Amino acid sequence: MRRTSLVLAAVAAGALAWPSPAAADPGLSVSSVRQEPGFVEFFLSGRELPDGATLSDKSIQVLASDQKLATKVTPVSAGGQAQAPQRAVVLVLDTSTAAKGAVLDATKAAASAYVDAMPVDVQVAVVTAGVPPTTVLPPTADHAKAKLAIGALAAAGGTAFYDGVRAAGDLVKAGFTERRIVLVAGSADTASATQPEDATDAVRDIPVDTVAYTADDTVTGALADLSSATHGKAYQAADADAVKSAYAKAADEFTPQVLVHVTIPAALQGKDVRLVVGATFGGSTVSTDLSVSLAAGSGAAAPLRGAYSNGLAPWLLPAVGLVIFLGILALGIVLVLPLLRVTDRRRRVAQVEQFAVRRRVVAAPVEADNKVTQAALEMSHRVMEQANVEGRLAQQLDRAGLRLRPHEWLLIRILALGCSVALLTVLIRPVGLGLFLGVVLGWGSTALFHRTRASKRLATFAEQLPDALQLIVGSLRSGFALSQAVDAMTKEFAEPLAGEFGRALGETRLGAEMEDALDRVAVRMKSQDLAFVVVAIRVQREIGGNLAEVLETTSATMRERATLHRQVRALSAEGRLSAYVLVSLPVLLLLYMLVVRGDYLLPLLTTPIGLFMTVFAILEMAVGTFWMLKTIRVEV
Repeated sequence: MRRTSLVLAAVAAGALAWPSPAAADPGLSVSSVRQEPGFVEFFLSGRELPDGATLSDKSIQVLASDQKLATKVTPVSAGGQAQAPQRAVVLVLDTSTAAKGAVLDATKAAASAYVDAMPVDVQVAVVTAGVPPTTVLPPTADHAKAKLAIGALAAAGGTAFYDGVRAAGDLVKAGFTERRIVLVAGSADTASATQPEDATDAVRDIPVDTVAYTADDTVTGALADLSSATHGKAYQAADADAVKSAYAKAADEFTPQVLVHVTIPAALQGKDVRLVVGATFGGSTVSTDLSVSLAAGSGAAAPLRGAYSNGLAPWLLPAVGLVIFLGILALGIVLVLPLLRVTDRRRRVAQVEQFAVRRRVVAAPVEADNKVTQAALEMSHRVMEQANVEGRLAQQLDRAGLRLRPHEWLLIRILALGCSVALLTVLIRPVGLGLFLGVVLGWGSTALFHRTRASKRLATFAEQLPDALQLIVGSLRSGFALSQAVDAMTKEFAEPLAGEFGRALGETRLGAEMEDALDRVAVRMKSQDLAFVVVAIRVQREIGGNLAEVLETTSATMRERATLHRQVRALSAEGRLSAYVLVSLPVLLLLYMLVVRGDYLLPLLTTPIGLFMTVFAILEMAVGTFWMLKTIRVEV
């Protein structure tokens, strides 16, 4: 009875029921050593350092043959440096029904404080030791997200901390130089499918710190055995303050990591030396050493944090991309300028031969004074012939009013594609994403320009047509023939209507029927109204009648339809604006995130679940865009 009373008193006081882990000596750890002529760099971290001790320029010194070397110390940021050792800790928390209430609340509060104490570069993961064990949060450097995941935990089910430890080991099995597991449990493992020996073997090379919170001797012993087998530390806590203190001691295993840049004097270059790295805290000094074969010669002390994983200087890849971009831009100017001069000549000839038939010669490329341009045009011409799309593309260019041949337009699109790819691969990381966006921007922008120009030209033609018909009606009533009325109309109107009707007149002067020539204009300009006019002309020619009256009625109908169309557009303006905002907002936000924090989006392109989410989001956007555009489109 007396012994039982003593045990209860000890538990109430929060004393350790298992021998306290022996205090380890302070030490330093060096990793990722890199040296080039003139400097040596490495990452440095500490263990069991005194409270309040930090690794900085003031506390760290490096000696070589008793000679103090110049050093520069840079803390590792939350994003980490290119070659910084990856560090991670997995919190395995008992969320069984036995931990419900104040026990779980204290555990969550202590775990959140533990996350606050972690250096910014240490990734944190959260696993529940329940049935089944659940990975609440994979390793992440976002500590605020880790605290939110801990705060959302709820008690349910039995205890399975051996399963939880094994799941935690799988999370950090690869990719991390320094890793650790912190397990808190208060009740016996009654539900694990993993045997204690198997769990220990699975994490034997990962230190497991255990906290027995309000646990009996059996649970305390099991947790201590797990820590001993994995070279971790075992703690016992009887109340909320004690579990918080145990977490604080476990947090001391991770100290802030720094990058140390050591300048090597010329006298030591090319020699095998032993570098002694020491850190002084108050009156005590902690040191470690490493042997380095210093490279001979002088070199720029380029910092490791700016180096890419392939060893290239940080400015080299952007510089190469910029040179490529400028080269493609210069090549584009050299190739496009002759095309612009040819296009200008064609425009002047078209003004002189307004009523001639414009025949598009596609059998051979345009002759250019520039040999480079001529060679590029011949190559693009062969590509167009092999693709067998020259006729269709020629019609599209004709509809847009571009006096370019298909192979000339193809060459311009290829140059725009090359410039955008070179520019975006310099500005955007990773390079693959910049390459993809460059292809989309270069090819899509030229297609958008062509479509926009064609749409504006068709809209202008449709807007001019009622006034043109009214002028033809007046000419007919004055005694002019239809061809004379059309000729008079073309002299009064601007492009595109004057050019298209002038082309039709040119065809009639070569023997074509007026109706057939106008019908080809209607097809080329996608004008249903002009097709109705052609039908009216055919009917009048076959059965007779007053053509001027028919055309006047047709013109009035066109005007009324245009008025109704404008009213509908005014009434649907709000819906169209909402659709445009909803469609463009995700795209603009994506571009903003790429510029501000591109690494945040990397999992969407580098992980299977991320790729699935990306494809699913694109499909949803496509369906939503199609649905909204169909909803706001009103046919008149």
